[in-house]
Amino acid sequence: MAEFGAHITITARDRPSIFDVVAQDSLMSTLNPAVKHVLKVVAESNPERFGWCLQYSSEVFMIFNLFIQHHYLSNYGSSFAENFYDLKRVELSSKKEKKPLTLSQEAYMKSQFALVAFPYIQTQLDQIYQELQENQVDGMPSNQGWKSKLRYIFLKSWPIVHLAWELLTLIFYVRYVIGKSKFHSPLLLMCGIRLATLSKEDYEIIDARQENLVSFKRVRGLQEFGQWTVERIGSSLMNSLEVGAFFLQFLEWFYTSNTTPRSIIAQPIPPAPQMMGIQTKYIKQYELNLLQTPPKCTNEGNIIDRNR
Repeated sequence: MAEFGAHITITARDRPSIFDVVAQDSLMSTLNPAVKHVLKVVAESNPERFGWCLQYSSEVFMIFNLFIQHHYLSNYGSSFAENFYDLKRVELSSKKEKKPLTLSQEAYMKSQFALVAFPYIQTQLDQIYQELQENQVDGMPSNQGWKSKLRYIFLKSWPIVHLAWELLTLIFYVRYVIGKSKFHSPLLLMCGIRLATLSKEDYEIIDARQENLVSFKRVRGLQEFGQWTVERIGSSLMNSLEVGAFFLQFLEWFYTSNTTPRSIIAQPIPPAPQMMGIQTKYIKQYELNLLQTPPKCTNEGNIIDRNR
C-alpha cells in the first residue's frame, strides 16, 4: 500500500495540476485582445501613419506571437504561458539524446503550428463566419454560383465544427482531471508532447543560463558590446512581458469578479418611460386621419393646409 502511494506521489509531482493547465491556456487568450487593444490605441493616435496596425491586427499579433514563442521554445522548452506557470514540454517519443529544456526540430515545428498558426487560422475563420452572417442578416445579395454554395456550406458547417472542437477539448480536460490521459489538449496529442512541472535541476539550468549572459565587465570590443546590448534588451522585454501578463491576469479577475466594489456600487438602468395607453391610442388615430385626409385646393391652385 505504501509503495502504491509513493508511486502516486512521484507521478503527481511531475504532472501539472488542472488549475495550472487552465491558467496557462487562459493567459494566451487574454494576451491576444490586450495586444490588439494596444494596436488600436496606437492607430487612433495617428491614423495616417499607424492605421494599418488596426487593419492587420491579427497578422501583427501572429508575428509578435511567433517571435515570443520562438524565444521560449528555444531557450526553455516551453511556450510563453507555460514558462510563466513553471511548466515545460516533454516529448513522448524522443529518438535522440538532447539537452534539458530543449525540443527537437520536429517538436519545435509542431509546437509553433499549435501555438501560432492554429489560433490564427481559427480566428480568421471566426471573423469570416461573422461577416458572412452579418451580410446574410442585412439581406445583401450574393452571386448565384459555386461561391454562393460555398458560403452556404460554410455558414451551416462552421458552428458544428466549432462546437465539436469545444466538446473535444472539454473531454480532454475531463480525462486529464481523472488521470485517464496525459494530454489536456488535442493539440498536444497531435504534437506528441505532454506538459510537466519544472524540476530542481531545471531551475538550476535556467539560473546557470542567466549567469552565462555576457556581463558588461567582460565587454572588450564592439562585437561583445552589440551582443550585450541585444541580450539585455531581449531580457528586459521578456521580463516586461511577464509582468504585463501578470497584470492582465489581475485585470481579468477584477472585471469578471462579482464581488468587486464596481459591481456593488453600480446602479441598475431605469426602464424607458412609457406613454399611457389612451394617449397613445389618440395619437395613432390622429396620425392615421392626417394620412387619410386628402389636401384641399383653391381656385388659384394653391394647396390649403389639411389641418384648417
